[in-house]
Amino acid sequence: MKIEEFVRVAKTAVLIGGQVLKENFLKVTDDSIEEKGEKDFVSYVDRESEERIREFITRSFPDHKVVGEEEGGDPEGEFVWFVDPLDGTKNYIAGFPIFGVSVALSHMGDIVAGAVYLPYFDHLYWAGRSLGAYKNGRSIRVSQTSQVKLSVVAYGFPSRARRDLDVYWRIFREVFDKVAAMRRPGAAAVDLCFVAEGIFEGLIEFELHPWDIYAGAVILKEAGGTYRIVKGNGYRDIVASNGRIQEFLEAVVGKHMAEV
Repeated sequence: MKIEEFVRVAKTAVLIGGQVLKENFLKVTDDSIEEKGEKDFVSYVDRESEERIREFITRSFPDHKVVGEEEGGDPEGEFVWFVDPLDGTKNYIAGFPIFGVSVALSHMGDIVAGAVYLPYFDHLYWAGRSLGAYKNGRSIRVSQTSQVKLSVVAYGFPSRARRDLDVYWRIFREVFDKVAAMRRPGAAAVDLCFVAEGIFEGLIEFELHPWDIYAGAVILKEAGGTYRIVKGNGYRDIVASNGRIQEFLEAVVGKHMAEV
């Protein structure tokens, strides 16, 4: 198994999808936006990005499976690619430049390679198991901050939340009271990369899917960080950090989630 080749394909795939996002940024009109579910939007950009990424991966590895946010797929198999063609769709539609493309490869359930591309900033993150984590060719590492009161934590939950929102407010308030600042950029893959390169010390996000977090998770791990993914009823919750404030974040989340 050549991890380097998987990383190469992941990097190229996100750049292919990212080109679609670049070409259409600030061009999406209201009449071209569809509502998949309550407050859950999709545009032709998401679909075109995923289609091109799927075509490239399938040409590169015909025997691998591909699971995408828009077209779905079978997540069971030896090699499975997870594709988020536009992470941060609402940001993209609004013209807020925090959005990206995320592609990860799972081998027998373990994430072995991943890449995330932020088209607006032309920032390309990638990692492979035991190969380290990189941004635009430069090695990245997590923040060395260990004090909770000096930490910046990203936070996120869906506007169509399945849980009672009160539990999310309680978690937010307790963390907010103890850290330096909290941020909600609105794109989980991007948030994980920001933890990986030391912008944030931690991250708490709820009700996600594998394509939202798998690429960012392997990038964070290879950058020296830690994460915990908890599977729910059709979704994932993630608590991630530089490793130094992980215990604090997990304790707060665990206490309040136990009440649900």
